[in-house]
Amino acid sequence: MNADLHVTTGLIDELISTLSGFGRQLSQACADIRIGDAAVTGPDPLAGRVHGFADSWHYGLTQLGQHAARCETMLRTVGPALAGVDRQLAGDLAASQASG
Repeated sequence: MNADLHVTTGLIDELISTLSGFGRQLSQACADIRIGDAAVTGPDPLAGRVHGFADSWHYGLTQLGQHAARCETMLRTVGPALAGVDRQLAGDLAASQASG
């Protein structure tokens, strides 16, 4: 049997780092668009449409941020559990080889 899934604690740490603060970044980007000045977003009616877009996407971006935060929390639990299982398997394999 060949395993196609390779998960390491390093990979999990990288995912945690990527997700950390993701919700805050989304909220900040949405706020920047919503309150951005006309020099950045352009004159009306374009500025109004940009601000309207930010308002309409605020809920969805907030939800994405919350999901990312929950994923980060779960990964902080999975990492140590994975490391424990890895140590247990290594110990069991060493014991099996020593007795066999």
